[in-house]
Amino acid sequence: MSQLTLHFAQNFNQKLNCEYFTSIRPKRDIYEIGAKMDIYHQNHILKKATIISIKTLTLDELDDWTAFLDAGMNKDELKTLLTNFYPEAEKLLFNILLLQTC
Repeated sequence: MSQLTLHFAQNFNQKLNCEYFTSIRPKRDIYEIGAKMDIYHQNHILKKATIISIKTLTLDELDDWTAFLDAGMNKDELKTLLTNFYPEAEKLLFNILLLQTC
């Protein structure tokens, strides 16, 4: 498997400074447990990480707990943000990736 990349424009909750952190992304087959990823923040390589868990949900299933953990905002604010990033968000399945810095 080739090295994957995740790009972050913002470091919500300073989560990228932690050993474990989450990322909510549209569901894609390339995301699988054990996959190694290069993590970029504002177009600069920040660290390498491994996917250690994946949870799939719809935007309607997003709860405040997950939203606060991932982005430091409530579910409605995060839904708005995700809809701005992904205009088709209401129709998408999302993966919550749990990553560990390696």
